[in-house]
Amino acid sequence: MQTTQTIPTGHRPWLVAILVGYVILAGIYSVITPPFEASDELWHYPMVKYVADHGFGLPRQDPANVGPWRQEGSQPPLYYLLGALATFWIDTSDMDDVRRINPHADIGAIAPDRNLNMVLHDAEREAFPWSGTVLAVHLVRFLSVGMGLGTVLLTYLLARELFPAQPALALAAAVFTGFNPMFAFISGAINNDNLSNLLASLILLLIARLIKAADAPLTRRFYVALGLAAGAGMLAKYQIGFLLPVIALALLFVSIRQRDWRPVVLGGAISGGLTILIAGWWYWRNYDLYGDATGINVFLDIVGRRVPPADLHQLWTERETFMMSFWGLFGGVNLPLPDATYTLFNILAAFSVLGLAYGVFLLVTRRPILPPSREGRLLWLARGVAAMWPVIVFVSLLSWTRVTLASQGRLWFTALAPLSVWMAVGLANWARRSPAALRINLGMAAAVFVAIAAITPFTTIRPAYRVDPEATWVEDTPESGPARAACFAEPGAERDALCLAYRGVSGMLLPGDDLRLTPTMTATHPMTRNWSVFVHLVNADGLTEAQRDVYPGGGLIATAEIEPGETWNNLIAVRLPPGIYTPQTLDVFLGLYDYATGDRMLPSGDGAHPDYRGVRLGQIQLETPPGGVPNPVGANFDDRLRLLGYEVSDRSLRPGDEVAITLYWERLERLTASYAVSVQIIQPDTLAKAAQDDRPPDPPTTEWLPGGTVTDARTLTIAGDAAPGRYRLMVRVYDADHPETLLPVLAGTGGQAADFVWLSWIQVE
Repeated sequence: MQTTQTIPTGHRPWLVAILVGYVILAGIYSVITPPFEASDELWHYPMVKYVADHGFGLPRQDPANVGPWRQEGSQPPLYYLLGALATFWIDTSDMDDVRRINPHADIGAIAPDRNLNMVLHDAEREAFPWSGTVLAVHLVRFLSVGMGLGTVLLTYLLARELFPAQPALALAAAVFTGFNPMFAFISGAINNDNLSNLLASLILLLIARLIKAADAPLTRRFYVALGLAAGAGMLAKYQIGFLLPVIALALLFVSIRQRDWRPVVLGGAISGGLTILIAGWWYWRNYDLYGDATGINVFLDIVGRRVPPADLHQLWTERETFMMSFWGLFGGVNLPLPDATYTLFNILAAFSVLGLAYGVFLLVTRRPILPPSREGRLLWLARGVAAMWPVIVFVSLLSWTRVTLASQGRLWFTALAPLSVWMAVGLANWARRSPAALRINLGMAAAVFVAIAAITPFTTIRPAYRVDPEATWVEDTPESGPARAACFAEPGAERDALCLAYRGVSGMLLPGDDLRLTPTMTATHPMTRNWSVFVHLVNADGLTEAQRDVYPGGGLIATAEIEPGETWNNLIAVRLPPGIYTPQTLDVFLGLYDYATGDRMLPSGDGAHPDYRGVRLGQIQLETPPGGVPNPVGANFDDRLRLLGYEVSDRSLRPGDEVAITLYWERLERLTASYAVSVQIIQPDTLAKAAQDDRPPDPPTTEWLPGGTVTDARTLTIAGDAAPGRYRLMVRVYDADHPETLLPVLAGTGGQAADFVWLSWIQVE
């Protein structure tokens, strides 16, 4: 069997430059990104540590008592075993001192006031020379960089195998893999995808070589290599299991072509036997412990399932974040590249797809479609497999995303090698008749990847984890009037520890707006705790309509560690949720509290409210959006009916009180089923109900006319035993004849579908 393409002499310097450049770049990403600030690293490293600390043993997953590794303990263990092998000799007993979780981090959400760091950082502990947990984290990251290096090289080799007559494609494809900013970022992080990306690329290369050598005898050494790769792959990521049928079909194809039983029987026995020998124990262990060979059931029990499962509409709304996280969405999926960067990458991808379509058009309009030689036909079959693998991975990812929140484009990296190859092919198709133009096309695209990937660590990642004491909002803020000052003291302390300089807040906002504030904070005395900042928007009844809780300095400042005299502008953005009740006047309070105990610091000075234990910054007027119904909502229930808006007669109630609730509906399509509407006053956290009314509207939904507004009025009575507290109005819709059939509320772009919609807050006294 001899189909392996050699590396052209003229390519070697370029290939070496790409590989060395990738290692330097991924190394920079790994060093600049603070520990535990890469996607899921917060849980991947504790899994490595557990394996290292327990003699390479594995934890038993318990959804009722998850460890710091959480769902990652349900992943195939090869990556964690390798990480433990690299770090078992390090004393990592300081992990909890390094992995200090930020309870307010906006993981998976991009917030205007940042607050993206998943842990609190100690610059001195994390500085070079590294030791303890920080050293272990960086060593496993460097191990990941090595795995990424293998993926880049395999991308080059795959392109050489599939397009031996166009060697320039291989160099471009290697760049598109290695200098994809998200790939470089993940390759510099602790993440088991790095190993699965490597092994999937290796298996795909071996399959391509197997198909191309279908007319040549296969060696036992090749079968062994195939089995080792497949076994390691099955011990690295479940997704690689989709390649096992491809391997079997390829061996069967070779046997049929050669009219020889040995490739499928002997090759299958050797490669399949090695796969079972290497990975079988893991799947048997899962079946024995959890009743599921994959262990996915307990994984989902821990990470959580989507309720309801996402449909195609929901998945389509997540396309933007999917593509963002394919090109570069860093941190805890909350640190984006500039918008123009995504536009540029997407334009290149679009040109590539159009170029591929153009190539297919030329192919099908010429006769014959397939080349006349056997070698040529085998080459096209290998290309077909390389084209199908990204599709298989994408479909499996859609299926997985339906049941759990996983809309991350980086999960497509299992097929990044062939994706990069086909991107190079698509761009090259625009200059197929001119070798010089082809090189220019690919060179310019490669230069874009290299330039963006090279500057991103310094322009996007590093600044995000540094406190900017002079930070200001680019947009106007509602702060005006004379300067004011207030201070806060820790409970039981004799002096103030933190002082606040601010200007009064006033103005008008609409639902969906952000209230943006810029108080200046100064530490005046050492503090004993890490205090969180809160901003509450409180109505006349004392009900908190919206709030924002963060650590100071955009989440980066641990108040127990700052020195007296340190001053910074503290940007805060409070989102006014859509559907918030309007019109109303809201007082703006700012204070500090201990997240662990709930204790609040004691305010003094301008605006201080000792009873509220906060400072009143001012007042805003929340206005009703112009036109339409009161309190517009626009909730789309499965493209069948839309909740336009609502009204509530009173939002401060006592047990036994009655409250009138009016819902405004619109029919979106002809309704043949009679739907009931469930209106509940419920506590979101405890699900305790103060009131509920379930019945079909009057008139029933089957009689609703298109284009009109249907008014659904009902009266609810607060239960006599309703506990005092903060409740919320919730609306659901279900088939009156099948109450278990709830209509999903279709989400907007990037939103999460649900089977209910939240409306106003209600206070039960």
